Amino acid sequence: MSKCFLALFLIVASTFTNADDWASSVVTPGHGRIELVSNYLLFSSGKSYDAKIPTRVQEGTRIKIQYKKDDQWVAAEFVVAGISTKGDLCRLHSELPSRYSTSASDTIYVKPCRYN
Repeated sequence: MSKCFLALFLIVASTFTNADDWASSVVTPGHGRIELVSNYLLFSSGKSYDAKIPTRVQEGTRIKIQYKKDDQWVAAEFVVAGISTKGDLCRLHSELPSRYSTSASDTIYVKPCRYN
């Protein structure tokens, strides 16, 4: 019985330690990698590009970004719906991830970053 309890405890503990944290604002190095997702009827496809972003980003704001596509810098706006964190990696999400939805959204990956 105690081995079963220990195994269950370790599974639950690892789930909590592997879970993402959420932040309301982050300090970035001013660059990251953006993954732009195209949703199709049966699947999603994504392409990633180097991106310039602000050094301070707050959840719920629109930020001006630039990303390099085909050796040209493209200016765009990005809505920061949420900021997930794990260690010194931050992900700026254009839509909040949901356990009920499998569709991906545009995401900017930033490392290293500091968060509040």
